[in-house]
Amino acid sequence: MGSVKDLLVISPAFENHEGVGNFVFSDRYSVFDWGEMPDHIAGKGRALAAMAAFNFEQLERRGLRTHYQGLVGESGKLVQFSDLAEGQGGLATMQVSLARVYHPIVREFSSESEIEVRYDYTFFEKHRTRINNYLVGLEIIFRNGLPLGSSVFKRMERAEQLTDARQRRQELEGILKELGLRQAPQPGQMLPRPIMSFTTKLEAGDRELSEGEAYRLSGLRRRDFNSLKQLALQVNALISDQAERTGFVHYDGKIEAVWNNGLVVCDVIGTFDENRFSWQGEQISKEVLRQWYKRNQPEFVSACDTWKKTGPGWQKKCDVKPHKLPGEFAKLASQMYMSGCNRYTGKDVFDSPPLEEVMGRLKSFKD
Repeated sequence: MGSVKDLLVISPAFENHEGVGNFVFSDRYSVFDWGEMPDHIAGKGRALAAMAAFNFEQLERRGLRTHYQGLVGESGKLVQFSDLAEGQGGLATMQVSLARVYHPIVREFSSESEIEVRYDYTFFEKHRTRINNYLVGLEIIFRNGLPLGSSVFKRMERAEQLTDARQRRQELEGILKELGLRQAPQPGQMLPRPIMSFTTKLEAGDRELSEGEAYRLSGLRRRDFNSLKQLALQVNALISDQAERTGFVHYDGKIEAVWNNGLVVCDVIGTFDENRFSWQGEQISKEVLRQWYKRNQPEFVSACDTWKKTGPGWQKKCDVKPHKLPGEFAKLASQMYMSGCNRYTGKDVFDSPPLEEVMGRLKSFKD
């Protein structure tokens, strides 16, 4: 079971043979890598499944490979997003092809003050070009802008706290150069061009990587690694174009990929959990839930940042547990997912209020 969706394996994957599985999108949600939170957001799973199916079908029309096979109806028959009737309420299960997952080795090193966790990717370096149908252990992140909550602001904050003035200046200048900016950005600011970065996929927390580190642990040949970057930009362009057509601003997102005699887009793309969007100046994504905790339970956010550094299973050791969401806020978050899906896909899959109404009511929780 994952934190927000379950995987039911129908047939296992092998080195040169795709497996088959069903993603069951739940109404659970996760923030700050915590895993399942104490509330459910009604309709969220079906909204995410519908958005992901819509985007996968758009990618395949452009000739890109994905692991998507279709949504699963009640009879088990596969249907496409384009087959869904308006007002039907969507489907929570998506069938996908499966690949093998090779995990890095977790190694612990003790010191006088703490236990340090490191991840050993020797397997991927040793078997580079010799493994097939496997999950590449990276999240490839694309940024078009910097919404409130972007990790870029955390990086700048850490740089500002450096005591060595020369090092502080170099760090800040390096971040601005990477972003293509000349001065410190503000939340909501768009970038001159999309930029990309990498984090780990198979560790307890998402660890930022240099391009060299990402290549080293990917197991890919150099030319295929470079193609991975291009693939992420193509996915970003598709989602950004659809967002612009339907009144959204697309700030950022990510892809994951399988190598199976070529690159295959996998997991889920272009949803309000995987990507950050705004609507008429208001964020519409899982970031709305993150920001509620930052405003109302900052001690939980801080505890997550501290404990996740201790490695797998940190959630059980964390000494601060998340609060439940207020009932009215949870209801509006539910409507945000469903109404937002209707607007983005151009089809009223869900019987939900207009997005303008929902987002206006959500604003009251920020005051």
